Amino acid sequence: MLMLSRAEVGRRLAQGLGALVHEVPLVTAVSPGGVRVASEVARAFEAPLDVVPAYRLEVPGRDHSLFGAVANGSAIVLPDRVRALGLPEDYVTGLVALARQEVDRDARAWRSGALPVAVLGRTVVLVDDGLTDGVLIAAAARALHDQDARRIVYAAPMATPELLAALEPCCAEHLLLFAVDEPQRAVICDPQFEQTTRLDVGTMVRRSRAVIGALS
Repeated sequence: MLMLSRAEVGRRLAQGLGALVHEVPLVTAVSPGGVRVASEVARAFEAPLDVVPAYRLEVPGRDHSLFGAVANGSAIVLPDRVRALGLPEDYVTGLVALARQEVDRDARAWRSGALPVAVLGRTVVLVDDGLTDGVLIAAAARALHDQDARRIVYAAPMATPELLAALEPCCAEHLLLFAVDEPQRAVICDPQFEQTTRLDVGTMVRRSRAVIGALS
């Protein structure tokens, strides 16, 4: 079994993406761990790095109550889960509104003063460390699609068949380091089990923008 750091995952994904992406893309990520992977992809492509934070939709204080996710202005609500949980429509609407506020706060905090990068008409590489909930990734892809990205490519070390199916309407292309039937071949773990903080995310985002500014 391989033990890969997020930086190594990013470098391997960047190599594979070279055959799929032939222009400078916008590189995005959903989670702090995903940003660490995406930072290496952005560095390899000399591309801007941005974040698409996503927030779980679930009933506060109730276990196993996930029923969707919100990313930027887009929301995915799973009707079967809403019915199974017996949630009134106005209650769901209220939770979606609260989730949008949380996403906006996270986006500002993670960018640490940097401005969002326009998605319209761009090729966007949505990068993850393979450990983020599938519904959050799907919500991020929906958000990028709703912002009129020209093309979205999902890149991660591994993914489930269910996630790839959920991504298809917005993101038909993907690159995985390991096939969907062999995710057990690798463990994604940074040295000393270090956590990626919001400060780290802001530093990586600003550093990518500084590189692009120097090249332009």
